[in-house]
Amino acid sequence: MSTDCGNQRIGDKSIMEDNQSLNETSKLKVINHEVQSLQKQQRLTSLLPEYNKVQYLLLSDTTTNCAPLHLRNILNHFNESQLNQFDLLFVLIYTVALESGYMCKSDHIQTMVSPLSSTSSFHSKNVERLSKLKPIFTVTPDKKKFTMKLNSVVDDRQVTAEKIYALLTATVCDDLMIVTLSPANCLNSGGFSTVLLISRYVLDEENDVKLSFHRFCKMPELTTILRDKLFVPMRNKHLSWMQAHIYPSLDAMPVELYENLLQYLNKYELNSLAKVNWNLFNVTVRSKHYENLRKTDEHVRSVHRYSVFPIAYF
Repeated sequence: MSTDCGNQRIGDKSIMEDNQSLNETSKLKVINHEVQSLQKQQRLTSLLPEYNKVQYLLLSDTTTNCAPLHLRNILNHFNESQLNQFDLLFVLIYTVALESGYMCKSDHIQTMVSPLSSTSSFHSKNVERLSKLKPIFTVTPDKKKFTMKLNSVVDDRQVTAEKIYALLTATVCDDLMIVTLSPANCLNSGGFSTVLLISRYVLDEENDVKLSFHRFCKMPELTTILRDKLFVPMRNKHLSWMQAHIYPSLDAMPVELYENLLQYLNKYELNSLAKVNWNLFNVTVRSKHYENLRKTDEHVRSVHRYSVFPIAYF
């Protein structure tokens, strides 16, 4: 009798150990699944890393504390201590040209750039590669006139680069810089021009200024003027001459339109859009749709966390 009871206790103990082992295994599987799901969600919704932020910045994001990577690359080609206000403003104009789908005219860099379709004008890799090459331009001895030949970056299967160039000219008159962008002869059309107040965008040199971009101010305004008055209209002329469809820029839409468009995107598409550049990153993460999706995901994770683990223990 005692032997049967002993065998029964041993059998019950063995069954309990098996059940406990199964419960532990199930619990570990659930925990691993939770961790993997949380890590995946964090990768999708996480902000851009601090060390990568300058890679996504544009000239319009420049502050006294931070400058985009391609602007730093361009400034490194010059002795910054010898650059006056005129030089620096022309460098800024060239930077906006790179961001607007242009490149400095040079035969040996044609193979370095990726072709752009008519649906876009900004290519981060192109801007980064071209910024590592010193821009080619001519300047008079008194530094009162700058001249540079620019090419539109387009699909080279449709047209040769030589036919879609533009001549960028900047003439200094007192505290003003008259900037003109003239088309190639084959377009048989007029160019575009604007006038910039030099001291408004580049401050006078001061002894305590260590880096050139500390002297820059009102960069969003400068970028908007140059894009709207010069580079976008000229690029549109080039595309029209190529008989390509012209699309509006995704970076230049009103805030209300962004809200209307973003509501049709899911969380994965929103994260892809946020990684295009710093401007679209800010637009995306500050939108109501993005915030609602983030709150919904947090709620689902919290509910899932408290509803799954009690089951795992039974």
